[in-house]
Amino acid sequence: MMNVGPPEDSLIDQLVESRSFKKNPIQWSIFYGAAAATVLMFIILCALASWSISIGTEMSELVVQAGKILDDVEEMLPVLKSICKHENFTKTYGDVCNTII
Repeated sequence: MMNVGPPEDSLIDQLVESRSFKKNPIQWSIFYGAAAATVLMFIILCALASWSISIGTEMSELVVQAGKILDDVEEMLPVLKSICKHENFTKTYGDVCNTII
């Protein structure tokens, strides 16, 4: 008949008695240290990922603002070209200086 009860030797007892374990015993402090280091690295990676996302969001906003500035510069380009022609600015656009103030 088959023996259905618990085994006579548990798995840990068999491991302790094996030749491999006697040569290289498990040091639990190393195991727990490695686990703690892994968790710490995961936390650091998550922090760096969230920081990178926030920088990307700020860069996106900066690019949108730069686009608006470039649109304004493009609108002012004819005025700049007129100033650079070395002719009297007030002949083309009127007396602009007094209307600004």
